[in-house]
Amino acid sequence: MIRRTLILFCIFCFNIGLLNASEKDKTITFAVGHDHEKMLQENYPIYRASWQFLNQSLAKLGYEVDAIVLPWARANYYTQSGKADGLFLAANLPGREQWAVLSNPIGMGAFGAFYHKDRKGEENVIASVRLGVHDKILKGYHTYELLEVATAQQGFKLLYNQKVDRLIMSQSYGEYLLSNELIEFKNEISFDSDVIEKRSIHVAFAKDITKSLNAMIVVNKAIDLGINDGIYHKVMTKNKVPESMFLSSIDRK
Repeated sequence: MIRRTLILFCIFCFNIGLLNASEKDKTITFAVGHDHEKMLQENYPIYRASWQFLNQSLAKLGYEVDAIVLPWARANYYTQSGKADGLFLAANLPGREQWAVLSNPIGMGAFGAFYHKDRKGEENVIASVRLGVHDKILKGYHTYELLEVATAQQGFKLLYNQKVDRLIMSQSYGEYLLSNELIEFKNEISFDSDVIEKRSIHVAFAKDITKSLNAMIVVNKAIDLGINDGIYHKVMTKNKVPESMFLSSIDRK
């Protein structure tokens, strides 16, 4: 009787283990920046819309999404080393292909430089967010000195205090920060609309890690499903994403 009970208990524990493993396998982990929750709550439109779109589309395939919140440079490392399945969000920037493969596109973004209105003509000292050793923004941009900063917030403070001449980053993210967290800087800082690169927006996956590549297959399937089912347009519109950042039929090819 005792032996039978032990056998039944072992079978029960084994089945629970299989169930937990199965549930774990149905979770996609994304490394995200330190202000992930704030961008969702305050509605950085393309960010929140993309997060909702992927969550809803992956749910249709039976997957959950788990965010690993980290400083941005460390989020890159987590993805490159396979500690997270993917990096959310990731623009198609020159140099990123050295370590990453990108999901199907989920939006479009403009990248360029912000400047202090009192130093509009100065371009000697340029700051950019530290994205990792392989990432470069605006490959044709030449400057006397390039300063890497850990966060966009730090870069804007340097720009506001006129310690740098330009801050290179995403236009939409910069404008989001200047309208919320850094609103005290807004009247003194502008975006240079003369030097812009349009880049598609994706989730990035480590190209040499099988688990990450398998996760990308699932994410791409979810993206296609969500677009075809109308989730994409509905979520983008609800979050008031500018139409210039929507995917067109050409972008999806």
